[in-house]
Amino acid sequence: MTQRNFRIHTAMTAIALSIGLVLHINTLGMAIVALTCALVMVLELLNTALESVVDLTVGQSYHELAKIAKDCAAGAVMISALAALLVAGFIIAPPLVAIVFPF
Repeated sequence: MTQRNFRIHTAMTAIALSIGLVLHINTLGMAIVALTCALVMVLELLNTALESVVDLTVGQSYHELAKIAKDCAAGAVMISALAALLVAGFIIAPPLVAIVFPF
């Protein structure tokens, strides 16, 4: 995969799941984190596909509808990434804080 953002999402998924394993997050928590990360990666792939089709269709010319389509797809990825960050934070943060600040 040559897409830089997909590699970033893959690395962040690996980090989140590794931290979850180290912290002994329960199965449900790990499944939720994994599924939200997978959603981000799926949307990133769809974003790449949509951008490729739009580029193929409009070529080098500019079209406002092409811009809207690309912006919407990129926005969907961004919203899902922020949601995944929140979900991982809610699940991983409490045990991590308990280890870092044991009082």
